[in-house]
Amino acid sequence: MELRDLVGVIEFPNLQLLMPEIIVLLTGFILFSLDLLYKKAHHRLFTVVSAVGYTLALLYITLNPFLSGSTFYHLYVRDTFSSFLQFFMILITLFVLAFAYRYYQQKLSLYREFYYILSFSLVSAMFLASSYNLIILYVALEGVSISFYILTALLRGDFNSKEGAFKYLILGGISIALASYGAAFMYLYAGSLDLKEILTHVGENRYFLVLGLVFFLIGFAIKIGAVPFHFWLPDAYQGAPTPVTAYMASVGKLAFFAPVVRIMPLIEEHFAYAWVITVSIISAMTMLYGNLVALVQKDVKRLLAYSSIAHSGYILAGISVAKVIGLKAVLYFLVAYALMGAGAFLVLALLERHPEWQNRMEEFSGLRFSMPWVATSFMIFMFSLLGVPPTVGFVSKALIFTTLSFDRLWWLAFIMILATGISTGYYVRLVVLTFMKENSKPFQVKSSLAERIVLIVLTLSVVFLGAVPIIIWSFVSPSAEMLFKR
Repeated sequence: MELRDLVGVIEFPNLQLLMPEIIVLLTGFILFSLDLLYKKAHHRLFTVVSAVGYTLALLYITLNPFLSGSTFYHLYVRDTFSSFLQFFMILITLFVLAFAYRYYQQKLSLYREFYYILSFSLVSAMFLASSYNLIILYVALEGVSISFYILTALLRGDFNSKEGAFKYLILGGISIALASYGAAFMYLYAGSLDLKEILTHVGENRYFLVLGLVFFLIGFAIKIGAVPFHFWLPDAYQGAPTPVTAYMASVGKLAFFAPVVRIMPLIEEHFAYAWVITVSIISAMTMLYGNLVALVQKDVKRLLAYSSIAHSGYILAGISVAKVIGLKAVLYFLVAYALMGAGAFLVLALLERHPEWQNRMEEFSGLRFSMPWVATSFMIFMFSLLGVPPTVGFVSKALIFTTLSFDRLWWLAFIMILATGISTGYYVRLVVLTFMKENSKPFQVKSSLAERIVLIVLTLSVVFLGAVPIIIWSFVSPSAEMLFKR
């Protein structure tokens, strides 16, 4: 082959499409170099460098909302769906960053590794939202997972932190192995690593395709905490530093659901019936189990972990309807939970800075007397997680219910209502303790300006986006329709 022929088949990558990922990755390398070369650098410098890098990536996505295309021989895809999810991934990472330094300082666990591991996990999460290629998905999944294992263990001398990280490591390794086995079987079926080509290929040995899909989806089911693959999640969420828990519950959920959402339109043609039955059963078990077990928890952080499991069930209910209306509801719910889940855990991160705070439910008694603005924010997050209007949680659950009725999945819609009714017990109990009980132990936690701004923004967003749902819907609707057009 002559040189000009070789040059003719070489594709020069369009780095403009990858600019947000490149910015975040460079931010991670800068932070790593600072840690390596400048040992006396203060943690505030790491926070500022991280914030600047993430803000630049966020601005790039904001200023180029309709940028689309593929590069690196179609290994990477930029479309409105990936830009939409990446916007909220970066935004919530900035929110988490505002709470990290003071939290780790109070816990005597100031590790500078936190900052660049956070960057590497974020860029991996962004790639999970931007590819159909099995190898890219595998590498990105490993990147997010390994980062989460380390971040979960970053509390010095805390047994629960190490135990949660170990359990996450074991089950996370199993999920990676199952996903890779699934990818191998799908490659045997279609001779391609592209999910679009695999799921539209018509060939022999469809058992390889079915087996591959089963393994692949079980791998992601472990990551999102779907029942019966949820065992790691309560311990990891409870043991992890609370800002990290907020990050895993929001950015992690967006990242791990993204590949499953991308294959929804591809499933419709060949596996519609099997998909509906399988995913709806897992959804029903997840909703009921998460809410029932949360009902008996005394530790609020663990309670919110089981609430996160239940919300994975609600999202799976929308995913079971492999139609464009189901995809729209799922995208709306993902963003809604990312905002209200992050807000709830960040309130706990603030309260945990008090040396005597243990996240016990009775400690919330009379919180409104000690910290009225924090108590108000927490109440709004609880009502949003429950689905009380006019919060964003109400709109997201209403959309999922409408989707189920559209596909005549009345039994799953009934279970969703039942599960939501069960959740009333623990969400309302927390609100009652916070606002209607006497102050058992008055205390104050000093919060920084950045922390106050973040909580106020999250609180107002949960209410405003619920009162004016068209704001998110105007981005969700074209993204879902674009995926179904493929």
